[in-house]
Amino acid sequence: MSIVLVVNSGSSSIKYQILDMNDESVRGGGLVERIGGEVGIATHTGPLGTSRREAVIASHTAGFDAVLDACAEQGPDLAALPLRAVGHRVVQGGARFRGPALIDASVEAAIEELSPLAPLHNPPNLRGIRAAKAALPGIPQVAVF
Repeated sequence: MSIVLVVNSGSSSIKYQILDMNDESVRGGGLVERIGGEVGIATHTGPLGTSRREAVIASHTAGFDAVLDACAEQGPDLAALPLRAVGHRVVQGGARFRGPALIDASVEAAIEELSPLAPLHNPPNLRGIRAAKAALPGIPQVAVF
């Protein structure tokens, strides 16, 4: 089993899927929405069923925590799987990025520098990257442009 978490962080949402790359099957996924609003909603579907929670989700960091909590409760539990990488959709890579890039400090800085080209997209993409890095230290993070 080779598991990849695919993330699309928007201005007030995180969409995600958990993929088994051995057979390209979807193991689970969901949506955290209304991040920063009065009441956020986290929905998740996994092998143990579907959950829907309403709570204050103040930031992308809190949203990513909601993703991990839902995975632990409804499966698949990312802590118990061989998570190989987290892939992040990033809208604007400029001339520098045309495909996937392993995220390091220079890639993060470049995404931030390119934010004026996609002001509604790159900043929340970057917040999602930083939340995932904090929640899943040691797991490679990949930007997909």
